[in-house]
Amino acid sequence: MAELQSEVYEISMLLDFYGQLLTESQYNVMDMHYNQDLSLTELAEALQITRQGAHDFIKRGKKQLLDFEEKLGLLARFREARNQLESLQEDFQLLDKSEMEGGNVYLLEQIEEKLYKIISDL
Repeated sequence: MAELQSEVYEISMLLDFYGQLLTESQYNVMDMHYNQDLSLTELAEALQITRQGAHDFIKRGKKQLLDFEEKLGLLARFREARNQLESLQEDFQLLDKSEMEGGNVYLLEQIEEKLYKIISDL
């Protein structure tokens, strides 16, 4: 179950990065399945196609998204940047502020807040 959730999250993230590179109909189908959680049966009914047709649509869209990521690597770079920022945030929390001057403590707190906002916005 966790593996399925991980795949859904992965494809959803890929849709965020590369969805606009798909055709409008491909994007809509992928969005309905991965973001709106429609089953293949519900997709088939909505699109007035067979369940197998809906499955094929999803399979082709997923392959395209994975191909885009393999070639461009935007999601991998996003994850790496996020990991680096989180690591910086952890480093800031380890600093001993008790021996710092007031201005330096204030500056450090401002940097921490900005870092937190960047990570939250990602």
